[in-house]
Amino acid sequence: MNVEFSIGLLRTFSAVSETGSFTRAGETLHITQSAVSMQMKRLEEAVGRPLFQKKGRAFNLTPAGETLREHALRILSAHNEAVASFSRPDLFGRLSFGCAEDYASRLLPAVLSGFREVYPRIRVDILSAPGPELLELLRRDELDLCLLEGVAAGGQVVHREPVVWATARIGAAHQVEPLPLATYAEGCAYRKWALEALRQAGKKYWVAFVSPSIAGILAAVKAGLAVAPIGRGSLDGSLRALGPEQGFPLLPVSEVSLHRAANADSELVSCFADYVAESFQQIGVAGQVIGPTH
Repeated sequence: MNVEFSIGLLRTFSAVSETGSFTRAGETLHITQSAVSMQMKRLEEAVGRPLFQKKGRAFNLTPAGETLREHALRILSAHNEAVASFSRPDLFGRLSFGCAEDYASRLLPAVLSGFREVYPRIRVDILSAPGPELLELLRRDELDLCLLEGVAAGGQVVHREPVVWATARIGAAHQVEPLPLATYAEGCAYRKWALEALRQAGKKYWVAFVSPSIAGILAAVKAGLAVAPIGRGSLDGSLRALGPEQGFPLLPVSEVSLHRAANADSELVSCFADYVAESFQQIGVAGQVIGPTH
């Protein structure tokens, strides 16, 4: 069998596998849902077997789809590396980048490591802080670029992540009344969404634990002390998600967006922003960056 994969088809396939939706994949890639459907049909014809199986409104990967996803991530990573190596390799300078602690600890080390390999002469200074604080620093031109989650309109949307209720895999905090919550401080979008959802559902709660870091929140949840609203990518083997079956209302899908300062160096910032955006396109279902170089 002579099978050839185009970068465009693999990029679309990767977006569908990440979002679980042809519509959201199209939004991410700025193409129509019908174009996504047509491309995936061509890809399945080339492979000779189904890549997706529909479950409710979501499209899950078949075993063949899982195999192709692993290959697609490596191929796209190598392709992006090659493109980056021949585009603006001589850029040098310094920029400042702000990011929420969750993404800073979970994803940025791999992103920055890959970026440094491709652009060794660009220095990136990182500040980890809550979204509202980062936005204010950006407005004062004290940051060149920041990654925000559900706290500001505009910007370049680079990722969408479902927010879920997390409880300890072995524990019963979710059965306690009133419900003990672990959250960020006031101003956090996750906290706002969680409290509104609980009030609308008529579910009694109290804020039992407040932390400025995702590490602190996860520690409280894993210890069985509270339930927390977190990004699905932060779930690990010691946690499980709660839903309507357990009496917990659905939470929104969070949009992660890049925002630039008005007076930022456009070439350096564009270079780093493009790399970060490409990196988020390669995020797997486990929330780990697979490429490019990252």
